[in-house]
Amino acid sequence: MARKARGLRPARQEDQFPLTDLVAFRVIHLADVISRAATAVFERRFDINNSELRALIVLREEQPLTVAELSRRGRIDKAWVSRLIDGLHKRGLVSRKGHPTDSRMTLISLTAAGVEMIQKLAPIAWERQNRLLSGLSQQEAFRVIEILERNANDLLINP
Repeated sequence: MARKARGLRPARQEDQFPLTDLVAFRVIHLADVISRAATAVFERRFDINNSELRALIVLREEQPLTVAELSRRGRIDKAWVSRLIDGLHKRGLVSRKGHPTDSRMTLISLTAAGVEMIQKLAPIAWERQNRLLSGLSQQEAFRVIEILERNANDLLINP
């Protein structure tokens, strides 16, 4: 969308575009739209919210995990993870057992029902990703995301 020049003075970058054109603003908006779209499908069909979905996906990749590690890898608020695990446990999707060397920790794993749930969700998730990436290859999308993540981490380390 082309924008009109503002007056005769040379325009600074911040004068040319509204702040809603900042990449960070747009990425946050994109993540919100993707999240709401996922909720519309997975919550309705499987009664799984986005945080629960992330926990199941993380556990599919590696288990058992401590609550803290699940929180970190799934990018789920620590205060919310315990409640989330309680709900998944009551539904029979995850199991809990004591840590073998630290009695303060609990290890979380998928149950057979949890594995089955992921097997039902996976084809839908892949189909939705294919739709999201329409017009891009997965490699192109990942390349851009990796560059943005690297640069964002640099901003975090060097504000």
